[in-house]
Amino acid sequence: MRDLVLMEKQILELLQFHANDIYAKDELAPLIAKTSLEMGHLYSDLGLASRKEMGELMSKNFTSLAKLKPDDIRWKKYLYDCIGKTAPACATCGDISNCFNCTLNPNKENIEMKRSKILDGRLAIGNKDLVILVSFEVTIFLMSFFLIY
Repeated sequence: MRDLVLMEKQILELLQFHANDIYAKDELAPLIAKTSLEMGHLYSDLGLASRKEMGELMSKNFTSLAKLKPDDIRWKKYLYDCIGKTAPACATCGDISNCFNCTLNPNKENIEMKRSKILDGRLAIGNKDLVILVSFEVTIFLMSFFLIY
């Protein structure tokens, strides 16, 4: 139970950090953080019709975070990757075989192997560099560093 409270808090802080405005920070971020603990897909648990709508919601309200998210990873998985945790629903999800780099899927590369390939916060995929947000704490550290200098 304590782990769930901590995960919700970390997701909330991540979302609030990337919120575009007060509405996203004070209304949407708490709703998304709380809903991310539920056992279904995040978009459907939020009452959205599709993953496309989820992407639009996040792009409109959490633009900086949406720009960091790779296209082939689902939002719930991405949010939990950002805080270095596995979403509670992942253990019972029937979609594990389709989920980007799911750590519960034995056919996918595990997260530690992926992280070991990251150099300077970038992972090269073909001709495209994708910025990977390794963890919320790293983001805060980097922002603090750049604000000082």
